[in-house]
Amino acid sequence: MDQTRKDTSKYKQIPASVWNAVMNQGFDFVFRIHVPDGIMSFAHACESGALVDYRRSFDPYAEAPDFSDFCKMMLDRTVDEEKDPFRDQTRLEYIRREVADRGDYVRTVHIIVDGERKSVNIRIFPDPSDPEMLIGIMFDVSAFLDHDWMTDEYARIGFVKKIRDFLKEKPEDRNVSLVYTNVKGFKAINDLFGEQSGDMVIFHTRDRLREILDPIFIGRPEGDHFILLVNDESLTEENFNILGAQTYSEGDRQYDFSIRAGIYHVTSRDVPIRKMIDRARLAERSLSETSVRTYMIYDDKVRASYINRQKYSSEMSSALESNEFKAYFQPIVNAADHSVASAEALIRWQHKDIGMISPGEFIPAFESSGQISALDRFMIDRVTDLNGRRKAAGSPLITCAVNLSRIDFYNNSLMDHLLSIYEKDHSATDWLRVEVTESAYADLENNASDYLEKLKSLGVKILLDDFGSGMSSLSTLENFDFDIVKLDMGFIRKIGIIDKAEMIIKSTIDLSHALGAKVTAEGVETKEQLDFLSRAGCDYIQGYYFYKPVPEDELEKILDREI
Repeated sequence: MDQTRKDTSKYKQIPASVWNAVMNQGFDFVFRIHVPDGIMSFAHACESGALVDYRRSFDPYAEAPDFSDFCKMMLDRTVDEEKDPFRDQTRLEYIRREVADRGDYVRTVHIIVDGERKSVNIRIFPDPSDPEMLIGIMFDVSAFLDHDWMTDEYARIGFVKKIRDFLKEKPEDRNVSLVYTNVKGFKAINDLFGEQSGDMVIFHTRDRLREILDPIFIGRPEGDHFILLVNDESLTEENFNILGAQTYSEGDRQYDFSIRAGIYHVTSRDVPIRKMIDRARLAERSLSETSVRTYMIYDDKVRASYINRQKYSSEMSSALESNEFKAYFQPIVNAADHSVASAEALIRWQHKDIGMISPGEFIPAFESSGQISALDRFMIDRVTDLNGRRKAAGSPLITCAVNLSRIDFYNNSLMDHLLSIYEKDHSATDWLRVEVTESAYADLENNASDYLEKLKSLGVKILLDDFGSGMSSLSTLENFDFDIVKLDMGFIRKIGIIDKAEMIIKSTIDLSHALGAKVTAEGVETKEQLDFLSRAGCDYIQGYYFYKPVPEDELEKILDREI
């Protein structure tokens, strides 16, 4: 025998004190059910926890109780809205059938303990030592449901509880608000730096929210979203400007992102707390992708905008069938000689009752509802029909760019339709281009990005739209070979006003050229802007200084005048 081997027998048994400690931490009750007669026997009963008050009226070590009596006692403590399903689904016959079908029976029920709502998990499964017995475990999961597993902040359920309790005691003269936040560009961080870095951004966001807004309570309902209860004194323009300009750095790479917020002022305790949260969330969602604002306060206008979006979504299909949507085109000129080089195809809605509706109102609605791909296909077909007609008439074709939403790249039908146009007519690459915004590109997953690579391989010109709109990253230019970079109009408006903006524009143009891409400046409205861009080497100019968006027939007149 090897005398050097250590005696490990003392490690094989768990001391009773340790076992009891584990059981008391983990379970309220552990019991068995004798299936033939429904009699219970208790293997363990916790001295504390959500079910401790059961011991006051129900002694688990007394004469063996009937399982149905035990369930009736629990039913008395179950919240009203769950009483009926609990009564039906705790019949022993029901449980036996579910255990036979699924291998176990699992439910979470909410009970009232000392006036407080608790969440109790019930698990019942076969006893491997006796086919006539079932083993049951009950334990308080309130802490798990109330707190976020990652940050240990309140989860949605726990946050609602804390706010409810706080508002009951809140003095009338204390003004507070709910703030719902979202990290704009979070998915891009995950894609560029990896999920571990994404987790660090969540912690960074939490810490900055705590530091800047000094919340009374903070919760994390999901992903990169946080909910906060904040004193109104913290809701300053300066604080939200700080939150809107965040930077994540890792090694020699960095990514700029913003923390955007929706605000709901708590003016009445009569509004359900979940509705307060929904309104703050709605305010945040009302910020468009290209908005320079980083926060929105819920008011009647936000509510009306939401109602309008719902209305637009419900009417979209009928409006498309009734030809209410119109294709407009904004000519883009060469910076050198001001001749028309191409055009951007833009959608307009001539509503039968309302009149002309701004794209800024209905496009976000269709993106949220997933209907945007139908409109984008409509625009692709309009450009195709326009050039098909001009080709048949022997007129020069016009190069047009169509905007693709992030959602389009997940719509196989649309993408296959677009690819088929290029595959059937190889010359289509000369007159049909694709625009994708920087934020849309950042959100694309691998399978969606494959479509962009496929288009590129066919010779399609890909334009990066809204570069510099608030979440620009040099990594975007690094990761894909865009043919044309479109400078956001927000930069263009700063020409002649902010010297640093001019330096950034000039540097971006030089960088784009070094990477083999041309540059279009959007939103050019003055001669001062045009002259600066020409000196800076910009290739194309788009804006009201030369042309506004025009209907198809007016575009053709412009083209025919240039022949």
